[in-house]
Amino acid sequence: MEKRDAYFDNAKLFLMILVVFGHFLQPFMDDHPLYNDLYYFIFTFHMPAFILISGYFAKNGPKPIMSLVKKLLLPYLFFQVLYSCYYTLIGLQDSFSLDLGIPQWSLWFLLSLFGWNVLLHLINYFSVKQVLIGSVILALLVGYFPIFDRYLAIQRTLAFFPYFMLGYVIPKSWVEKLKAYPKKWMALLLFSGLFLFIQGNDLINKYWVFGSKPYEDYLAHPLLGGPQRLLFFVAGLIGIIAFLLLVPKERHFFSNWGKNTLTVYLLHGFLVKGLRALEYDFEISSLELVLLFIGSMLLTAALSSRRVGQWIKKGKRVLQPSL
Repeated sequence: MEKRDAYFDNAKLFLMILVVFGHFLQPFMDDHPLYNDLYYFIFTFHMPAFILISGYFAKNGPKPIMSLVKKLLLPYLFFQVLYSCYYTLIGLQDSFSLDLGIPQWSLWFLLSLFGWNVLLHLINYFSVKQVLIGSVILALLVGYFPIFDRYLAIQRTLAFFPYFMLGYVIPKSWVEKLKAYPKKWMALLLFSGLFLFIQGNDLINKYWVFGSKPYEDYLAHPLLGGPQRLLFFVAGLIGIIAFLLLVPKERHFFSNWGKNTLTVYLLHGFLVKGLRALEYDFEISSLELVLLFIGSMLLTAALSSRRVGQWIKKGKRVLQPSL
């Protein structure tokens, strides 16, 4: 069995903490300008980094379609039904309804991961460079077509496809250089520049970073959607580089938790959505923001535990993939 790379386990764990924290932070993002900027700052790079890492680990080449169906589509169908039942139970839906074409909340990632791996088969017909360039062109163009919305997460799949392809083409030698790069202060400089860019952008809304809507749905001037998406693609790359510079490459007590990030991704939504269903109306202080982050770390650690992983495997054998 090939030895796991502690660096990427650490990276995935820290990214998942940011995912959980970002989802907990969302209801409070308008309480203070700092919370708003912090939310968009995190969303600029955390899912793009996950997607890039997914592409990096696809270097063995395109996987058989039926294998992808088992590993990604079956869990999607299972959790789509489960979340639909749960939303009805907690009152987020007036009555039970199931639309397999519109992914419930965070389940878009399973559909998109399936889509990226299917699209990777294009390298059998075109050069990798051509597919990479084509992915960027598709990402910019898809926003101009309102027909591509949330259905089957097509908008998001194509909008984020360049990150997957970039991860696929990045040589392992580049990653090794990034791990060994001694000037860690560069990461803080890049993060500071990214945060100031977000802070100075008063027009930003969540769909700028979600990539889930056509341009006309969230931009006053839809024709500028392509340049805007390209700009945020570059911003995402800056955030990814800064993040990867700070990830420790050594194995620590928490590294093994990075193996189970898909479990955390799929399960943390039950708590997040359950709390949102309470419709609480209060503001949080800076101290409470810190406590929210600590809570996100603890929840991620708990859901990453071996016991939860064993429970998931017993309950649903099809849940084999890991982010």
